Amino acid sequence: MFEHITKDFIRTHEFQADVAPVEFAAQSFRLNLNQKLPPSPDELQDELRRNFVEIFATTFQKNYAQLDSCCSISEAAMRKYLNGSRPIDFSVVAKFCIGAKVSVEKTCELAKLCGHIISPELYRLDAIVIDTIKCGESIHDFYNTTIELGLGSFWKRDKRL
Repeated sequence: MFEHITKDFIRTHEFQADVAPVEFAAQSFRLNLNQKLPPSPDELQDELRRNFVEIFATTFQKNYAQLDSCCSISEAAMRKYLNGSRPIDFSVVAKFCIGAKVSVEKTCELAKLCGHIISPELYRLDAIVIDTIKCGESIHDFYNTTIELGLGSFWKRDKRL
């Protein structure tokens, strides 16, 4: 999956945008008798939190210091994500998946739960996330690559960098 996404591809490709717009697409539905409505954004966030809890427990043994070191997600922030008081967006999914060494397939699945379809041919950040995961690089390598490729302003909110 995404074998063609490499650092050379990222450097030379013409992307539609650096970062995907953040919005849930409007949907309309016509239901037949045996159909259900698709899950709501809240239900998707619940499923995403369940996945985060499982990965956090198995990969980091619920050790917040290790999570912070590997993912650059503080204990306070992670607790808010896990208890639902703060929504999990794609930047959090990206950092978590890179730090936890999650597969590309699982990363795509988790991104979809926060309303983002990973499109590395369209969005530079998506391509960087995919390449970082494929190469098994660290969160610091990820930050350095984003800065090198002109996306440093995306991480200005993370004061630890």
